[in-house]
Amino acid sequence: MKTGNPVTYGLVLVFSALSFLSAFAGEVAVEDLTKWSFYGTGSGKVERGMFYMKEERDSKGVMIISPEAYGENLTVRYQVMPMSAASVCVVILSASDSGDGKALTLPSGYDGAMGHWIQHVRNYFFAFHNAAHNATPFAIRFPEKRTIGQCEENLLKAGEFYSIEAGRHEERLWLKVNGQLIFEGHDENPLGAGHIAFRIRGLSEEPASCLIRKVTIESSGNDEGAEGDAVHRAP
Repeated sequence: MKTGNPVTYGLVLVFSALSFLSAFAGEVAVEDLTKWSFYGTGSGKVERGMFYMKEERDSKGVMIISPEAYGENLTVRYQVMPMSAASVCVVILSASDSGDGKALTLPSGYDGAMGHWIQHVRNYFFAFHNAAHNATPFAIRFPEKRTIGQCEENLLKAGEFYSIEAGRHEERLWLKVNGQLIFEGHDENPLGAGHIAFRIRGLSEEPASCLIRKVTIESSGNDEGAEGDAVHRAP
């Protein structure tokens, strides 16, 4: 079992990116996902050439967060298999304290719960395979809690791989499943650069798990001074 990362003198997380990438396009190796910061009660590891992430019973959700910040124009593509009907899948874009990619602060002893992300982190939150939470796929901008887009029906089933594309270009945001656009929306005052996160959440008695593979990230756009030198300290 793994519960968050070690905390020393209130230091919660250090993203060690050498520089902010104003333009980036490439595949993220499965092994590199193990270097993303892991949070929550559960574990993540490489399994048969895929990244396997799971939460333990009574978890509040588990997630991995990219060490780099990416530009304001961003497309994330990956394949994911929800391993159970209760496995709600989430991809988060443009996450930072201020929306400029300079810092992403998590509290000391962060346990993977959503409260901090809803109240204190500027981000675009895309959720899908979420029938177990009595919802259909949607995107919300936090902390404003403004709905960006939503699909009227659930299209994903447990035990199958799906190709996911979550993106934003200037004011436009969208979610595609297997190449099909399932919703899009607009943000007239879009966020700047920020970090990427993959998250899963189940039910109290039905923990979530998933397999992730073939992750690619395309990013462009300058955020002056948005270097990935974020030091994450408890508030």
